[in-house]
Amino acid sequence: MLSLKPEEDKKLKELLTRLNGESKSKIVLLIDKAGQLISRSESPAFSSDDVTFASLTAGNIAASEALSKLLGDKNLSHMFTETEEEGIYMTLVADKYILVAIFDKKVSNLGIVRVKIKKYFKEIEGILRSIEERAKEESNLGQEIDVDDLEIDLDTLFE
Repeated sequence: MLSLKPEEDKKLKELLTRLNGESKSKIVLLIDKAGQLISRSESPAFSSDDVTFASLTAGNIAASEALSKLLGDKNLSHMFTETEEEGIYMTLVADKYILVAIFDKKVSNLGIVRVKIKKYFKEIEGILRSIEERAKEESNLGQEIDVDDLEIDLDTLFE
């Protein structure tokens, strides 16, 4: 799971909120392929169980990728699902994350949503890559310290 610092979360939320406004979506969500919600746009007009939605979206993507492979296609980059009133556009980011825009078909359309996602795609991908790099560097910090070289008696350290 991707671990965000508060400033990273704020940056993603602001970007998703701008995308949400420009695409006239109800909400924009960023989910990982395991079904964890990473971030979402500020959207008072949308009320749903984000955790359940994230899990179901990841499952939908996984099933669609499997079907795509059965049909001989190598990968799935985006999907569109619609109900009578809403459209749900999903696109993969860095092959690990799912960017989802839910929009009212009376207010917006798939073309507008795709154009606006394309506008912000590289920036979202860049933020995610920098978060991954930071997390990797932080995980390597503990490995750089060789405790065997330290002359500390752990038994007496906390007395």
